[in-house]
Amino acid sequence: MSKQTTEKAFETHVEELLLGQSGWKSGTNAEWDKECALFPAQIFAFLQDTQPKLWKQMSDLHGAALEPMLIAALVKELHIKGTLHCLRHGFKFYGKTFRLAYFKPAHGLNYEIIDLFNKNQLTVTRQTPCHPSDHSTVDMVFAVNGMPVATCELKNPGTGQSWRRAVNQYCEDRDPRAPLFKFKSRALVHFAADPDEVHMTTRLAKERTHFLPFNRGSHPGEII
Repeated sequence: MSKQTTEKAFETHVEELLLGQSGWKSGTNAEWDKECALFPAQIFAFLQDTQPKLWKQMSDLHGAALEPMLIAALVKELHIKGTLHCLRHGFKFYGKTFRLAYFKPAHGLNYEIIDLFNKNQLTVTRQTPCHPSDHSTVDMVFAVNGMPVATCELKNPGTGQSWRRAVNQYCEDRDPRAPLFKFKSRALVHFAADPDEVHMTTRLAKERTHFLPFNRGSHPGEII
């Protein structure tokens, strides 16, 4: 079996687990904007579905210019405040706040918030372009309502590679200045994985990148 086929089979297996057991949905690169590292169509769909009154108000005010203006405002706030802040608190647009995610309430009595929470869309997108300047792709991008929160490089020992090769790929081949990899302002964590181990980092910095074990393997009493 070829290296490409084997690694794609591993990707497919991971994707099927997410789609079948965890409520994720398949994303599409047709909706991906690698220049701003967002899935704008998913963001717009979520905003319209969860905040229709505010969307109509802004649409009446800005017309066809609304969508590019929203993305410009979001990108600016992401650079200033970061992904985590924007997911938790939303982003400002002409004095109003658009929410980008809803969190599960502490109790089940607030049916409106529960309904909004259930409208969150988790997507996994494979082979996503990751550098505006070239045709490089990252194996998987995980997003919440169109906002990338994690990336993953998968390796299959059947090809003679392990998670260590994925680490090298992040350190040597990924530009930490690219929008998707920029610290705090897009993906918050990056995973290097094979079928046995998963390692992660929150900041790419070329050769200074430091990965930590995300799992403890099949022998949790041992120190990796």
